[in-house]
Amino acid sequence: MNNKPSGNDSSSRPLSITAPPAEPDLQPVENQPRQPTNLQGLLRFAMEASKNEDAPHQSSFQPLDQERKEFLSKALESMTVNVIEELQKSAKILSNVMDLRQEDDPTEYETALECIASYVDSIDIANDFYKIGGFGLIGACLNSPHSTIRWRAADVIAELTQNNPFCQEKILAMGLMPILLEMVDSDPSEQAKIKALYAVSCIVRGNALALKYMDVNDGYSVLIRAMQSSVEKLQIKSAFLLSALCSKDNAHAIRSSLIKMGIIEQASGLLAMNSIIGDTRDALLSILNSLTANNNLPALRECRRPELCLKATIERHLKDLKSEEAVDEVKLCNELLDRLFAEQSPFDQDR
Repeated sequence: MNNKPSGNDSSSRPLSITAPPAEPDLQPVENQPRQPTNLQGLLRFAMEASKNEDAPHQSSFQPLDQERKEFLSKALESMTVNVIEELQKSAKILSNVMDLRQEDDPTEYETALECIASYVDSIDIANDFYKIGGFGLIGACLNSPHSTIRWRAADVIAELTQNNPFCQEKILAMGLMPILLEMVDSDPSEQAKIKALYAVSCIVRGNALALKYMDVNDGYSVLIRAMQSSVEKLQIKSAFLLSALCSKDNAHAIRSSLIKMGIIEQASGLLAMNSIIGDTRDALLSILNSLTANNNLPALRECRRPELCLKATIERHLKDLKSEEAVDEVKLCNELLDRLFAEQSPFDQDR
């Protein structure tokens, strides 16, 4: 888990909430010791597996006496963590989060959230966390007057929902999507904005139901505004999420909505800035590519508006990308220039 900033940030506006890779093929190794099934077998396995690395004399296996058995049992037990117990301990701490006032020390609650985040990236453990009633507590944390609690709660939601349809649906059913979108849009804490966007991204990727929640809660407008943010991480992450959503199969409705919302004008304006970050630039070019794919006429017309100066902007980026030897991005720029301006009609040029 990444190191996260801490401290008693009293950014205060609480949000309203009513809800409490495929593994490679492994080739068998010949003469590999049999896998252990008990404590004595574990010792035998370790001795046989290391036999060839030992000094010239052979290791000899001796049955464990009772004292050594007890010693090894305690050693192994001390190395084993009961994850459910740890989650329950953290959940018990968070059960009082609604009583946490702005002037109170949030450290204990921050530690509990960090503990939960460290375990629930496993799908099975994430599902178990729901079964022990943890989701309502995480939702309540989004209402904390402490930004350090809010952003950690959003981080936990991201870990719970990433590639996990069960947890995605439960979070949506709790009504947390509009809370997270509101955080992205207006939370006083930059870190809370960033983590809330991370959570939104983890919920919507690969989840058709979540996209409906995005539409109903004006989520695409939130992303477009985030893309214009002066916070670099928020700008990059929102641009990449929009790029991913635009490039989805059967995303015609999303692309049409974004065009009507003026995303092409916003993307063109950002691309024209000399200070634009390389990652944001690449995501914006990808957005334009997805929107104009298959010669989508509304997108083509929007991109060709003379006041956007998009042709000159793309040509400038193309020159920079060539000097950076960014092959894929150079190809993308050339494709956009050919699609948008190579066969421009007189009507389009006079617009």
